[in-house]
Amino acid sequence: MGTILACSAHKRSYVRLFELDDMTKSNQDLQQNPAPTPTGSGRRRRFLGAGVTAAPLVLTMISQPALGATCFTPSRSLSRNTSVSQNGYFGECTGAESPGNYKAQQTPGTSAYHWPATVKPTDPFHPTFKMGSDQGKTKFTKLVGGNWVSKSFGEVLDINVAGQVHFHLIAAYLNKLGGNGAVIPDVAITVEGILQIWSEYITKGFYAPTAGVEWGAEKIVTYLKTNGIVK
Repeated sequence: MGTILACSAHKRSYVRLFELDDMTKSNQDLQQNPAPTPTGSGRRRRFLGAGVTAAPLVLTMISQPALGATCFTPSRSLSRNTSVSQNGYFGECTGAESPGNYKAQQTPGTSAYHWPATVKPTDPFHPTFKMGSDQGKTKFTKLVGGNWVSKSFGEVLDINVAGQVHFHLIAAYLNKLGGNGAVIPDVAITVEGILQIWSEYITKGFYAPTAGVEWGAEKIVTYLKTNGIVK
């Protein structure tokens, strides 16, 4: 019996020594091959993970306002100079509506009706816009009760043929007056400036933003669009 107990004690000692030897080797391995230090992103993940609770993480999307267009007067649009020395000579045109929408939406009170309060689709086009001599292009009249009278803004918008400029100039005029909530600063163009483009065009067949430069209908429309004066 004493022999059996001695053997059991000896066996337990041997197992204990074996376990201690394994632990020593493991410690040596850890010292020789330490665990890699977490990188910055790893530390951040650990930090975020530690802070997570039962409450969900909610991300709020902040809507950004629609961007407008940097806009210039017709003459300054030729160079589009935005250097510091030109501060105050250009602006930001925002909210411009398209002539197509003004044409399609002529019923006050509807959600898509964006005409300014000072102009109605039934208001006469002439004499606000001077009358030219080319019927259907610079002259828009109709016979009523034996008399020739101006067509309305809405009726003139219904006439849109390639090579004509009235379609976009009407939209520019309505936007300048605040249609669709548009903001067209005077530093870019005034109401008088829009009407002057029309007056020159119906007289000469072009508009001259500066001496020696002539804009036909296509270039006038390009100016209005690229400067955010019409959509």
